[in-house]
This record gives sequence, structure tokens and C-alpha cells, in this order.
Amino acid sequence: MESLFAAAGIAFLLLLNAAGAESRRCHCDDDDDNGGGGRGGVDSSDQSPKLFVFGDSFADAGNTLKGPLGLNTRGWYEPCGVSDARHGNKPTGRCSDGMVQSDFLASILGHKEAPPAERMRRHDDVDLSAGVNFADSGAGVLLGWNLDTQIDVFRRLLRHKIIDKKDLSQSVALVAISAGVDYSDVPSDPADLDQYILNVTDGIVDGVRQLQDLGVNDVLVNLLPSIGCTPWNTRAYNYTQCARDTITGAHNKNLKHKLGDDESVLLLDLDTVFKGIVTPKTEKLFYHRHTPCCESVDKEGFCGQLDGDGNQQYTVCDGPDDYFYWDNTNPTQAGWKAVMEQLEGSIKDFLGI
Repeated sequence: MESLFAAAGIAFLLLLNAAGAESRRCHCDDDDDNGGGGRGGVDSSDQSPKLFVFGDSFADAGNTLKGPLGLNTRGWYEPCGVSDARHGNKPTGRCSDGMVQSDFLASILGHKEAPPAERMRRHDDVDLSAGVNFADSGAGVLLGWNLDTQIDVFRRLLRHKIIDKKDLSQSVALVAISAGVDYSDVPSDPADLDQYILNVTDGIVDGVRQLQDLGVNDVLVNLLPSIGCTPWNTRAYNYTQCARDTITGAHNKNLKHKLGDDESVLLLDLDTVFKGIVTPKTEKLFYHRHTPCCESVDKEGFCGQLDGDGNQQYTVCDGPDDYFYWDNTNPTQAGWKAVMEQLEGSIKDFLGI
């Protein structure tokens, strides 16, 4: 096994649409008598659709248990949450200075923020009417509280009628396995790497099929943003350029091949949107595009890390809004806002809202 830095080759050319999202569904109904609800999955004239969230740190809004400070629990510790005015500028389990992808998607659907974390559902004051968030910051397909595990919990809540099955016809699922956890260590042999990537993407496809079988009508699936352009890899170039990347193109090509013709699936092209922001050809949305706002002293460290004496092993920028990336892999709140603004039109068109 070896890290991404040692994996070399030619990235696949992606066939991308201008909206940054891909689906072959026609969103225009010949019969418009349903009140503008589009294809019938989400009726914009009725209540906002329930949102069920699965994935990793891009979508986790507090599911990871707050344990001792570590890589996967860092979202519960300062400086995370410093820009999150909605929650008193305090850490909430989100790996960002504020809101994350699932929060902005929830807003597009008509909710205030991402639905509550599954682990909070037993609290008396937790309202599950907007949906449930199962995402976990350390999750992948092969690692962590993975996608299969999250869907198993979802299935259990359906079986016990904690989630009403009839609500699934007015629901949307987000599958956000896209922070690259599965690719933190990969095979060095090209043939083994191809098979490894296939295993990861097949796992995502299988998760989508499970959700469809359970009755979820509409599924949004993240494509992988360029691993080579994350601060984790651009650090080697003093945050001036992206590293060569043999993984992202192959990963996304596999997902497009398996899900691109499914009319109930929308592929969210984070690769195109992220690249348009960090390697812009025209307008620059962020002054700092590769450099993370919260930078660990050691490359192998993490944002928020302390040494044995409680001394900071990281630095934090003064203005997170000027930075696209918050840490080694996750965008800032401002970064996610910019990304989801570019995807909002495609998502609304897909859902008919």
C-alpha cells in the first residue's frame, strides 16, 4: 500500500455538464396538474421533503460521538464552529468553521439546517420531522461507521416505525462519500488500484440501490472532488498547485457508468465545482484557494490538535471567509456556500421544486 503521493498516472477526462450535476432524468412533466411538483417525487406546493443524509465529514452534522480529541472527533473541539453564528460560534461536531454540505442542501429543500444526527433522536426535544442525518466524519465505504452501517440503522428505524415508510415518497437522500477516507492508503500496483477503486464505487452504488429498495425516490450522490487539489496534497507544493491524481477520475467514471442513466439519481459533480473554485480560469471567489484556514503544524496532524501539554499544534486564519478550505480536506462554511449555490439550480430542477 502507498499514499496518494506515490500513485502516479493520467487522470481520466470527465464528461461534465455546465451545471455541475448529472442526471438523465427529464424534469418536465407533460401533465402539469400536480401543482408544480415536477416528476411526482417532491411536491413544492406541499411541505418540504424529508432529508436523509448518509456519508462522511462533508455531511456529518454531529453524529460522531464526542470522545477524546482526535482526528475523527475534532469537529467537537475548537476552533471548529468559529463562524457558526446559528450555534453560538461553538463546535457542533461539524468538520468546518460552520455549516457543511448537508446544511446547505437542507436549506435548498426548505429546512433551516441539516436534519438532526441519528444519535440525538432519543432526546425529547429532537424533532425528526425534517429527516435524519446518519453521516459520520470518519466514514467511507470500506472504513469507519461506513455507508452500509448507516443504511442498516436507517432500515432499523423504518422497521420500528421511528421513520414512517409513507414519508419516503416525499423524501430525498444524500449519499456523501466524498472526503476520500477510503483513499487515505491505496495499492501501489495499477491493476490493484483499479480494482480497489471499483470496490469503493461499487459500495456506493450498492448503498444507492439499498435506499431505492427501501422506498427513497430521489437520491443525490456526490462525485469525488479532486483528491490532488486538497490541502493534504497541495501542501507538498507550498499550496500553489494540485498534485497528480490517478484516483478521482477513475472513481467518478465508475459512478457515472453505474448511475448516470438512473433517472432517480442526481450525481453532484463536486469535482468540476471544486476545481472551478481552486483552479479558476476567470473570477476568483476566494483569495486563498489551496491553503487551509486551519493548518496543522505537522502534515500528519489535524486541525485542533494539541500536544501533551495542551499547546496548539495548528494555526488558524483571521478570516475564514477568504479561504475555500477549512482544513486538509473539508471546505469552510463560505466554501460550502459557494459550492452549493452552483449546484442549487440543478438540484431544484431535478426535484421539481
